[in-house]
Amino acid sequence: MSAYTNGLVFWKHFEKKQDTIFNYLKSEQYEELNDIIQELDEEVMEMSGAHFFVENFYDSFEMTFDTGPNKTTQYLCQMLCDIAPKSVKQNWIMNACLPAMSQKAIQAMVQIKNEEYTLADFHVFYQIENDMLDCKVYCPGFNLIGNPENKKEMSMYLLELAIGQLAYEAYICRVDFIDTPDSNMKFCQMMDFYEVIMALVEKNHWKEYDKPIDIYSVYQPIQDFAHDALRKDMKLIFTTHPLLVEQTIEDKEEVLADLSSKDGEFGYVYYSNPFHNKEDALYRQKLSKELDEAISKVHAGKVVGGAIGKSFSYIDWIVYDKDLFMKVFNQLKKQLDASVELYYQKF
Repeated sequence: MSAYTNGLVFWKHFEKKQDTIFNYLKSEQYEELNDIIQELDEEVMEMSGAHFFVENFYDSFEMTFDTGPNKTTQYLCQMLCDIAPKSVKQNWIMNACLPAMSQKAIQAMVQIKNEEYTLADFHVFYQIENDMLDCKVYCPGFNLIGNPENKKEMSMYLLELAIGQLAYEAYICRVDFIDTPDSNMKFCQMMDFYEVIMALVEKNHWKEYDKPIDIYSVYQPIQDFAHDALRKDMKLIFTTHPLLVEQTIEDKEEVLADLSSKDGEFGYVYYSNPFHNKEDALYRQKLSKELDEAISKVHAGKVVGGAIGKSFSYIDWIVYDKDLFMKVFNQLKKQLDASVELYYQKF
């Protein structure tokens, strides 16, 4: 089995239950619906680490993979959405991560002491900081909570629920709470904050993203650049999975073991730099795009980043199906520049 074939099995299970799910949603038989969704949720959790839920709005049906910030989980759930059968894609709005203002957010309620609060009772105070937003969340019930850590955790959870995973990762640099409103900061109801964010993105021409896994980070390792060994010569690293980079540099294996338990693996394609000048970066970028297009087309893997080194260049991968990945990779090697020998190595 592989992460990819696990996904195919999941969709076969889902298709068998799809008509029943539709009927329960339409007739609002939520107790019966929850029994089915709980089973699917457990299956999704085991294969990706995400929660799974469904909703309906009037005549449309929506499914969501609630990934949280875990990048491995986000990649696996995007793959799941990509390989969904036509019968599912035609009938469902599919969210590979938590969207803004889902039904889950609209119905969210927290109890503080004996009082109940919805998102309508929360306000967000915000200010711009380097193309992102520093946020402070206010609720009249906060003065009833003694532990500041609880208030901060509640603020972060509800803000993410309100604006969705993508906006939370792309545009929020800091979240805290305040016990009294701050007259020096702009503010809005939490339920309106997503629209405020997107208006600021458009007005200030901030970078826009389609998915959380499109958000790249760039690093320059602090080390001796004279080192020529594999993965030790890296001068510039770019990644959509910062924790993977951090742990592989430090020889830690939690991220690797997590994906392995879900029948996938992280690895990298590497080759000797052909130019030893600025052309190496352009060549690596072009090669990465070519490999990614071909391999992601068959859902065998996806580029998650890469690096330029003193001696080698690297293209980092999440591999959903090792056998299929190697088959396509070996075919591509025969078609590409023969002067550059490509190798694949598991992390």
